[in-house]
Amino acid sequence: MFKIAMLAIGLGCFSSIASAQDYNETFEALDQTVRTQFYDPHFGGRDWAAISARYRKAMVEAKSDAEFQRLGQEMLKELGVSHVGLQRIGKSAPTMGLAVLTDILDGAHVVVDIDPASGARAAGLRIGDRILDPAAIRGPREQPALLDVERCDGTRTTLSVPRESAYWPPRERTISWSVLRRGDGRSVGYLRADRFGDDAAELIDEAMESLGKTDGLLIDVRNNSGGNASALRLLAYFGKPGPGVALLSRPFLEKLDGPVQEKDLTDIYRVTGAYTTEAIFDAVRQGNGATMLMIEDIGERCFDKPVVILIGPETGSAAEGFAWGAKEQTAAVLIGRPTAGVLLSSERFDLPGGWRVTLPVHGNWGPDGRDYGDQSVPPAIEVTHTREAICRGEDVDLAAAVVALEDLWRRP
Repeated sequence: MFKIAMLAIGLGCFSSIASAQDYNETFEALDQTVRTQFYDPHFGGRDWAAISARYRKAMVEAKSDAEFQRLGQEMLKELGVSHVGLQRIGKSAPTMGLAVLTDILDGAHVVVDIDPASGARAAGLRIGDRILDPAAIRGPREQPALLDVERCDGTRTTLSVPRESAYWPPRERTISWSVLRRGDGRSVGYLRADRFGDDAAELIDEAMESLGKTDGLLIDVRNNSGGNASALRLLAYFGKPGPGVALLSRPFLEKLDGPVQEKDLTDIYRVTGAYTTEAIFDAVRQGNGATMLMIEDIGERCFDKPVVILIGPETGSAAEGFAWGAKEQTAAVLIGRPTAGVLLSSERFDLPGGWRVTLPVHGNWGPDGRDYGDQSVPPAIEVTHTREAICRGEDVDLAAAVVALEDLWRRP
């Protein structure tokens, strides 16, 4: 579970009633979809047949959509991986959170960001507030949350805060950048990537047109929820051309005698420039269940100055693939806190009765055969966050990144 919780988003419950026969058909389709589409044919050593059998009776006899969804979610959770979910198509969750992000510091939920257009801001919630009763955050959509909060100055108050959905879809543009010119004659490029979507490669090229001549580059993926392998385009600017990350699915993995090894990846289908979700899935199909996504050779545009990358608990999925590539295959320095540990590639499958299941269909491996799947990326320099710094409006990660950049400049 993320250390920072996106409180405005999450699975909810559904209250409509369906017949046992409807649930039986949906359950059977769900079970079969997991058996045939889940990327790992060995289920990480788990016995899916036994897991499914344990849940079957209760799910088929569920009294409501809410119960069926809850049990299905529990069953999928036993796969022990991220990127799983069961939901009723077109149904809005009756519960909702707040348009804020919190960080759990010293066991308490501390507000670290508030959507600029939110009712939460208008209601008086502020960055640095400690929410004393976090159980009150989520509740009925139409009812405000009554929150007891502690201010930065130690005073306490009760706020009536509207429940809202924020932070998804990500703010546009998902990749932004700026240049800082210092008094010592050096310049620093700052690139913030909040999502690696189908438009990311084009935006990255545009950004590096401005940042390519700076003396150092700060890349901020602390709030990047993932996307696709378009992140490899950014790696191309400061990484070595060659194998980037292997995507492997069931048709390939079920042919192996054991865990993936480096030798298993030497002859798989290779593709360069697959920077959209459609192109990536097509590459896996063309490779009969396996493809090596390559880091491009961009020639003279390569950035040869120091690079520092900011990561944190909200760095997830494809952004973690980028972080692993940077950590293992470049000289970039990673700063911040460990990432979310939710790196897999998923797909949605429709089920009878108006249901849909999300499942991982590709695992992620490094060129050396290392399994990156759901593995949190540790920073080279870990930064401690405190509520006091948040209340002062300090960005301790960025401050540490600037210090690291200056240290890199001093090195011979």
